[in-house]
Amino acid sequence: MLIATDLDGTFLTPNATVSSRNRAAVEAAEAAGIRVIPVTGRAVGGLRVIGPVFHQYALVSNGAVGADMSTGDTLFTETMSTHTVTSYVDQLTAECPGVAFCAEVGDSSVFLVEEGYDEIVPAFESENDPAEHVVVSRDELCSTEAVKLMIVHPTVSASDIYQLSRRLRVPGVHATWAGFTVAEAGPAGVTKASGLERICQLLGEDRANVVAFGDGANDVEMLQWAGVSYAMGGAKPEAIAAADRRAPRCEEDGFAVVVEELLASR
Repeated sequence: MLIATDLDGTFLTPNATVSSRNRAAVEAAEAAGIRVIPVTGRAVGGLRVIGPVFHQYALVSNGAVGADMSTGDTLFTETMSTHTVTSYVDQLTAECPGVAFCAEVGDSSVFLVEEGYDEIVPAFESENDPAEHVVVSRDELCSTEAVKLMIVHPTVSASDIYQLSRRLRVPGVHATWAGFTVAEAGPAGVTKASGLERICQLLGEDRANVVAFGDGANDVEMLQWAGVSYAMGGAKPEAIAAADRRAPRCEEDGFAVVVEELLASR
């Protein structure tokens, strides 16, 4: 068995910390020989900021970056070409003037941000997903391959930007949304599911033995791909429709509740 879990809204508490019960559930699973892998839309800094909870492998930036937590090494990165970034930025800007972009580059530890982007994103979201922020021009942002783009607007919601982004269907781009202030876009074909599949191939793990937890639109592909999947209480409708089963809310340590049941049934 391999357990794959989203973080925000799934594994973490509403204030973005790790509960003692969820921490204990990870430790018990690992002690039983079960790998527990975080699969998050956060960048690598947003994973590290929660502390040493996961000790093996991790997927960040919605599956575009794989990391070995035991060594700190990057296993793989998937990027959008500069042509794709430019095409997407131009088309979305034409449809929604005033949008500001952030490009996650490299292993996702550096964010190239346009002027005004950081002023729109709430401070707590930046604190939960820390990175080196480098203010760049639009031309500079579009001249670098990106593992993920994040998009904000002073008055248009992330949900509306996400829906607009999906309708645009820019070649080479996969639009998604984690439920926060920013809409997101990554390389086409790259999702939490594709990243998890790469990790499973590396480990020789069959997808039928994967148990996945999630709550957001960016979890849909992973929930559909896993052998058994759980949507958390309060999950987005897309996640609920994609999952096989329901788990209690993150406020109720739903991750731990299910993991404890899985371990008891072995």
